[in-house]
Amino acid sequence: MIITFIGLGNMGLPMATNLIKAGFQLRAFNRSAGKREAIKALGATIFDKAEEAAKDADVVITMLSDDAAVDEINKSILPAMKKGSIHLSMSTISPASATRFEEQCKKHNVVYLASPVMGRPPAAEAKQLFILLSGATAEKGKVQPVLQAMGQRVFDFGEEVASANTVKLIMNYMIFVTTEMLSEVMLVAEKAGIQKQVLLDTMLSTIFGAPVMKNYGNLIIEEKDNLNGFATKLASKDLRLMQETALAQDLRLPLAEIIQSSLQEIINAGGGGKDISYLVTHLREKLKQ
Repeated sequence: MIITFIGLGNMGLPMATNLIKAGFQLRAFNRSAGKREAIKALGATIFDKAEEAAKDADVVITMLSDDAAVDEINKSILPAMKKGSIHLSMSTISPASATRFEEQCKKHNVVYLASPVMGRPPAAEAKQLFILLSGATAEKGKVQPVLQAMGQRVFDFGEEVASANTVKLIMNYMIFVTTEMLSEVMLVAEKAGIQKQVLLDTMLSTIFGAPVMKNYGNLIIEEKDNLNGFATKLASKDLRLMQETALAQDLRLPLAEIIQSSLQEIINAGGGGKDISYLVTHLREKLKQ
């Protein structure tokens, strides 16, 4: 199986690396040269154009920043992809865009599968991602070995291609709500003279023992810039997509509006590249009375 990987960012590079380690023949394209050289050194074949990388591939994986980036790449790669090949879209995008991209692929006799992931870059490196999958059943079977080389478990959400993207936005929204909640309670603990690490240990050892509480709780307590984390500007994008998805179902998300307001304030102050755990630093000033 020939695989093309497009998008070698903080998530894409370790995912592509794991495919090489699993023995797959990998082609790769990335706009910035530095990441291309990193994967080339591991044995990947590098291309200067996305369409050249996609030609003759059985599976083309895209791991890009947003809907617009996937749309732009689609225009390049779809005319070059062979009939019956698979576009495995692992980016976090809107359900509406996933449906639109599926239609674009059909016009070129290419099968589109949605497979966004849950996990930060360290999880991608350790092959511990959770993968959400939706689309045509037969093709989902074909890509199982590929997905297993990058993650610890695949969750199948049926043939409606947009379903996996809807679930990804729901899960990310829950991360944002958890980050807001943890930031607020840690600030209360700080003011009350309570040891925050002991408080977190109490949470994790009693009724709040979820991995998301441990990961984000420690990041919030440490309160240091995490360059390999979940950038606030990307979190704001994902939250906006969740809000739009809810509105399409005639629903409003009050908590999303509160969190989005803070994320936008951070971005407007030049902090769009900071990890979302920076929210606690922002709220410390914002919530002063």
